[in-house]
Amino acid sequence: MRTLAGARVLVTGAGRGIGRAIALRFAAAGAAVAAVDRDFHAGFPGEPAESVLQQLAAHDVDALGLQCDVTDPAAVDATVDAVLAAWGGVDVLVCNAGGGTGPIHGNKASEVDLAALESALRLNLFGTVHFCRAVAKPMRAQGSGSIVTMGSINGLESTEDGGYAHYGVAKAAVATYTRYLARDLGPHGIQVNAVAPGPISTGRLRARYAEAGEEITAPGSALGRAGEPDDVATVVEFLAGPHSRHVTGQVVTVDGGLLRS
Repeated sequence: MRTLAGARVLVTGAGRGIGRAIALRFAAAGAAVAAVDRDFHAGFPGEPAESVLQQLAAHDVDALGLQCDVTDPAAVDATVDAVLAAWGGVDVLVCNAGGGTGPIHGNKASEVDLAALESALRLNLFGTVHFCRAVAKPMRAQGSGSIVTMGSINGLESTEDGGYAHYGVAKAAVATYTRYLARDLGPHGIQVNAVAPGPISTGRLRARYAEAGEEITAPGSALGRAGEPDDVATVVEFLAGPHSRHVTGQVVTVDGGLLRS
């Protein structure tokens, strides 16, 4: 069902993994999709050979492919301006671009690498803020819109060994910014929510676990398995769609029951 026909959607980090799944989910729902990434050709083993732009073309929707470094505010403004010039507005922004660096058990809290921390904050938090600032004005002008940011369960609860702290701290900041933004933009008819995935079997994460000699698992979760990118994409689609019209300021976990309430 093309439940989002006519919607104008911008997805950052759309070149692979969760971002690709989100972009394709919106296209399948009939939305026009602006896919944004630094590099549409880079990938990881096990990912589709076709680029997301080739896959979007198969859905018979209006699609744009825009290269942008989300940490560069001038580039972000230019990217949003290009979307506005093409479509006249943005109805949905998905700030998916992000990630961490280094081994999955590295960067423990007591010895976190400051350069890695700064990089994680610039990519995850600043990249999100840059795009939210850029779309806020046109969304206010149209009196509607939905913004979905990308958190992580690592931003809600620490890892068991205190590792990957740079990433967890950055995602915690994204969650807090999301709640503030929801209060700011709510009076203008704009919803702002976050999703917080647990372990998701993307090419990037499989490669990181392989470096540590491990496989992606979630043995402590209620469902007992790692998620797939489309598991996150379906929740993002819900948060951006008509059935979530009274939901804002929330951080929705997509972790198979790994975190306990």
